[in-house]
Amino acid sequence: MMHPISRRSSILALGAALGGAMIEPARADAIPLRVGIIPIATNAPFYAADKFGYFAAENLAVTGQVIRGGAAAIPAMLSGSTDIVFTNSTSVVEAIARGIDLRLILEGTIASNKPPDSGAILRRKGDALHTGKDLEGKVVAVNTLHDVIWMVVMAWISATGGDPAKVQIVELALPTMPDAIKNKRVDAALIIDPALTVALDDPALELLAWPMSTAYAGGPMAFFAVTGALTQTRPNDIRAFVRAYKRGAAWTAANQGKQPYYDLVAEFSGLNPDLVRRMKPVAVQADIVPASLPRLTSMMRQTGLLDTNVDLRTKVFT
Repeated sequence: MMHPISRRSSILALGAALGGAMIEPARADAIPLRVGIIPIATNAPFYAADKFGYFAAENLAVTGQVIRGGAAAIPAMLSGSTDIVFTNSTSVVEAIARGIDLRLILEGTIASNKPPDSGAILRRKGDALHTGKDLEGKVVAVNTLHDVIWMVVMAWISATGGDPAKVQIVELALPTMPDAIKNKRVDAALIIDPALTVALDDPALELLAWPMSTAYAGGPMAFFAVTGALTQTRPNDIRAFVRAYKRGAAWTAANQGKQPYYDLVAEFSGLNPDLVRRMKPVAVQADIVPASLPRLTSMMRQTGLLDTNVDLRTKVFT
């Protein structure tokens, strides 16, 4: 197995080579493929593969269908409205644990190995909150209960001396979190980009912790998944998608911190280019790392999201 550092070096080298690649138009006989996607910076490799013709080069006519979130993605795929979905890691595991036949084809994103993360716990400026122990008896907001972000908060509370059972965790929409903290509706919140970058500009708020790199460094946050049935009926199409996506990941890794990357993310996300420029960089990881999968399921069991053993390594499509 290639070490993560050398794997990233290979991605960067390929991305540099692809920097001046010509955009290839889709052919009339291109094979349609519908992908459930969320237009966030994490998914820059997908949009790069589309924009620069990497899907077309594989004779794929890929259509991105915007989904509300990872939890909604899997039902959409099972209903037949999409072929491939981007979904948070815990939703995939929970579906597999319920007996749904799914396969992982790509790593969607991983938690940062060191700060800054793409998400942070913020508090009111001056509040004496520093650890999970300090949050006992307090109220903390997340954007979705019982998903991977919620899991990370629970794990961070435990890792820093607190008892998650003594912390009230509530669900709030990301844009409302800063005001909820300032108005004392909650004591802290895990805010993710782009809302995080905006919130860090607020003088009434300040950083409490970077929980992803502290409690879950390098852990799987999201995957691209398909049904087991699709791996039987269209295995070559899936492999073609994976090859094209990895070219998009190579381009993304080579261009992060550069204007072409900012322009791409601003284009597909609708965000202000200056805001995109100030956002925390997102780790680019396309290859699934089998050794990291037991860590995900173990943390899910520790936080009560999973009550049975699931060996995700048997669910990786190659």
